[in-house]
Amino acid sequence: MKTFAGLHVHEIVQTYSDTLIRIAVQQTKNMPEAEDIVQEVFMTLMRQKKLFDNETHLKAWLIKVTFNKCKDYFKSSRVKKTVPITEEMTFIAKEEQMVLPEIFELNQNERVIVYLHYYEGYTTAEIADLLEMKVNTVGSKLRRIRMKLKNILEEGS
Repeated sequence: MKTFAGLHVHEIVQTYSDTLIRIAVQQTKNMPEAEDIVQEVFMTLMRQKKLFDNETHLKAWLIKVTFNKCKDYFKSSRVKKTVPITEEMTFIAKEEQMVLPEIFELNQNERVIVYLHYYEGYTTAEIADLLEMKVNTVGSKLRRIRMKLKNILEEGS
């Protein structure tokens, strides 16, 4: 059985599926498409010949590939009109459920940064590396996004 960073594929799927599904859903707003994207990510992993230095490197690779597959999804002809947020998507955030609808009001690039920072706990430097951006750019975008979310939340109150 194939292993990456010392983990068997079934362990990787079990460990990272929820994270990758959350990323794909918050990007696509569509659970079936998110599941398809994550399946494509794992199929890409199976074809991967590259070895990973450690589990952190593997996780970063999985997240980056998931975001890239989401970008491909938006470029493809599979994209339909935006699907409304449904009850089946509420698993995405536990305590954060009150904020989830407001996060979907952000554009795709903003949601990526918010998700990686607040849901996955990545630093601005790590996000910059994952998204191939400058650290200062990620920091300034994060500040602007916080202000935008604050305004959205205040308008909704």
